[in-house]
Amino acid sequence: MPLNEPITPGVVDWTGENPGILLKDENDNFSAMALFFRVAWSPVGQGQVLLLLGSPDHVDGPPEAPNVILSDNPDLTAFLKKNFISKLAAFAKAPSFATLPEIGAQAVRSSGDPMSHRYTETISGGTLTVELIWEGFEPPRALELSPHEVASGEQNMFSLLVPAHSAQIIVNGRALPGKLGMRVQAGYETTTAFLYFSETWIIPPEGS
Repeated sequence: MPLNEPITPGVVDWTGENPGILLKDENDNFSAMALFFRVAWSPVGQGQVLLLLGSPDHVDGPPEAPNVILSDNPDLTAFLKKNFISKLAAFAKAPSFATLPEIGAQAVRSSGDPMSHRYTETISGGTLTVELIWEGFEPPRALELSPHEVASGEQNMFSLLVPAHSAQIIVNGRALPGKLGMRVQAGYETTTAFLYFSETWIIPPEGS
């Protein structure tokens, strides 16, 4: 049966992958956060960007838990910070967000299988190697969310969500402290470790 609306109206903002890990301390505050973007299309081109807040409560994190961006496309970094990440309260309200240093990503590699038990993204740049590890996957869920259901409050979003029940952020061989929490998206309770594949953000037509 064909879809009622085979073409989604609006302007494509960007599309790609957007996995993340948000760790919390014993007081339920964020102790370390990482968002990774592998963008297949955007108005400023393709690219890969890691946003790491290894010490969210500090402007300058220590070497073992830095607050930093690793990116192979500076224009994409600026685009995502302005149009997307700045609208995510957990990141935008962090003391370090406005002054995050950006380092060129020299190598980016994914490994594992989200249909199995383990998936990783490894990003290297400068003196840093950051490994993001997800394990313990739930079955995937296909999402179709409207602006009032997404953190930006502005776009429609389509994505395949694979939640994980175990995750680590490892910086230069050292695992950052913290544990996963729970979050609710569009009425669905999930964890703060997630793989988003085939993620597409669309700016709806004016007046819709």
